[in-house]
Amino acid sequence: MTSAPELTSELFWQHSLQHYAKPGVADACLALQDTYQVNVNLLLFYHWCFAVNQPVSQALCNALDEAIARTDPAIQAHRKSRRAAKGSSHYEALKQQELELEAAQQAELVTTYLKIKGSESLNRAFNDSDPLICIIEMLGLPHNRAVRTLITTVLQA
Repeated sequence: MTSAPELTSELFWQHSLQHYAKPGVADACLALQDTYQVNVNLLLFYHWCFAVNQPVSQALCNALDEAIARTDPAIQAHRKSRRAAKGSSHYEALKQQELELEAAQQAELVTTYLKIKGSESLNRAFNDSDPLICIIEMLGLPHNRAVRTLITTVLQA
């Protein structure tokens, strides 16, 4: 196993922005978010793990899910307000605020990862098998063609 680079909130944010900007990724992420309630930050975090060959243990998945549960309600409420304000004069400001909430959630994911990484052996991990299947299972998604296509788009971009 190769060693992953030391993860920081800024590194993960930049990785996410760059990956999200690749053709098809944003559309796939938003389809997963809107259709299957996938947390895009968590999906991008798992993408980073696979991209740098960083093991993902069940303990890490559980801790990341807890971090999402703490931070997601504020994002969901804000997203609902932003979507309702589409076309208004303050839409762009709401969009910027949502990005700030997303960045804060990503920072929480990084903090959680660093705590778990420092406290356990990550040798027994999901990465030992197909990344597509792993991500579907880690996110609790159905094993159907639509999900497989969307996750493949995110992974292969």
